Amino acid sequence: MKQTSNTKSLNIGLFGLGVVGSGLVEILEKNEHPGLHLSKICVKDPLKKRSVAQDKLTFDAADILNDPSINVVIETINGSDDAFGIVSEALRRGKAVISANKKMVAGHFAELLSIQDETGMPLLYEGAACGGIPIVRTLEEHFGSEPLESVSGIFNGTSNYILSNMFRNGSTLDAALLDAQRLGFAELDPSSDIGGDDAKYKLILLAAHSLGIMARPESVLSLGIHHLRKADIAYARSLDCKIKLTPVSRRVGEHKLVLYVLPSLVHEEHFLYHVENEYNGVEIQGTYSGLQHLKGRGAGSLPTGSALLADLNALRHGYRYQYRKKRLNGQSILEQNHELNLYIRAPKYIRLDELGVKNAQVIDETEETYAVTGIGILSHLLDKKQWFEDHKIFIMQIS
Repeated sequence: MKQTSNTKSLNIGLFGLGVVGSGLVEILEKNEHPGLHLSKICVKDPLKKRSVAQDKLTFDAADILNDPSINVVIETINGSDDAFGIVSEALRRGKAVISANKKMVAGHFAELLSIQDETGMPLLYEGAACGGIPIVRTLEEHFGSEPLESVSGIFNGTSNYILSNMFRNGSTLDAALLDAQRLGFAELDPSSDIGGDDAKYKLILLAAHSLGIMARPESVLSLGIHHLRKADIAYARSLDCKIKLTPVSRRVGEHKLVLYVLPSLVHEEHFLYHVENEYNGVEIQGTYSGLQHLKGRGAGSLPTGSALLADLNALRHGYRYQYRKKRLNGQSILEQNHELNLYIRAPKYIRLDELGVKNAQVIDETEETYAVTGIGILSHLLDKKQWFEDHKIFIMQIS
């Protein structure tokens, strides 16, 4: 897996012209980018009006995949299975690939690594991680040789914008979501963002480059903010804290790691307390370099488009991921018996013992709900995730 200093021209085939794809097109059209040429754009709906030249559009994936002059494919579509088909086929046809599809990469990580090894073609996905923050490249290059203890933070700009709005303006979650959609920070279907799955897929990507594990999505707990109530915000305020949706990957023993996504209480002295609106923040704990913080825009078409552009320019110089941590630390496993200090708010018809937490203590009651603090086991939370969702139970970490 070599890296060469020679630059080459890239003829680009783009799949998808939604928020992310249109952001890249806008960036490419605003300024000259020598060596980058957008050849074809594959879209789904032939009736939809688009602002790009008609001769650049196609509705057949084969027009890009079968074109030998196109040497890089950029995939920005929504579907995970369709995206994997496009990406794997492009790699096998000798085309470099850039993807912004975190669900597809996280769900097919091992297969995609195998195809890269088999074909010698690179797959880059900075745009699938944390918007405008160059975190994948930072972990690969700057921290490629240093053992890391943890990588955590705020990885989803949509949920962070909603939480900022709720804390700043006293908005309900629904009202804050509508505002985020109006500003282009949230999709029409925001379930992956506010439910925690989007952050989970990004966490899986970053864990591979920081701690050397390629976790399956179904093995990583993700609980979101969609059951957050005003009483929970009042509790956070009483402790001089805010609530943030925080993905965590952390070393907890020799070759043992924990990965999870939970809302968390964040005190005003913490870096993440001050990461607001559509911004993302990443916290890296290095064994030698100590604590590092990165912050940047995490939602919107242009921040992600800028990440795609950075990957394009990296490909021009022959760049590819080395997966140093995976190749060095491939024997690491997930520790699912890890204990977490929790705050839980549940409807009153749920018995306290049904929550499955140790040292449970009731700290608040309303007419319809009660809140407890206690200790939960990661494996139990993962097993009961759907039950928690069905009963609209809000859970956050309080340590």
